[in-house]
Amino acid sequence: MVLGAMIALFLKYKKRLLELENKILLQEKEQIKDELYKLKNNPSDEERIKAKQEILKLKILIDEDWIRFRDKFELLYPNFLNTLTTSKFHFTKSEKRFLMLKKLNLETKEIANMVGVSYDSVLKTQYRLRKKMAIDKTIDIINFLE
Repeated sequence: MVLGAMIALFLKYKKRLLELENKILLQEKEQIKDELYKLKNNPSDEERIKAKQEILKLKILIDEDWIRFRDKFELLYPNFLNTLTTSKFHFTKSEKRFLMLKKLNLETKEIANMVGVSYDSVLKTQYRLRKKMAIDKTIDIINFLE
């Protein structure tokens, strides 16, 4: 009788162990599937580095410049524009542009120089965005969005 109880307990333990191992294998399979998807659908690191270098050299003054910028930006951050578009904040075109430049970790002076506006204009845009999103100036806008 004791032996039967021990065998049942052992089988229960083995069954639970197999279930846990199966769960771990399924999770690993999902991770591998996700990584393969990323590899298939994302540009290579070399393309991303080249795109970022080209972006940092750009002067963005007219709509055609923005189109070229957006194309290179989407190589680096493929889903960022979709995130902005589907956001509850309903960003304007200029706000989206500012956020794209901010996503590149550009300083306020660099953004102003790149788009041909004054430093104060960039600060005002940043202030309006913070007000719209109701966040404090100690919180990074990009981290908040993500």
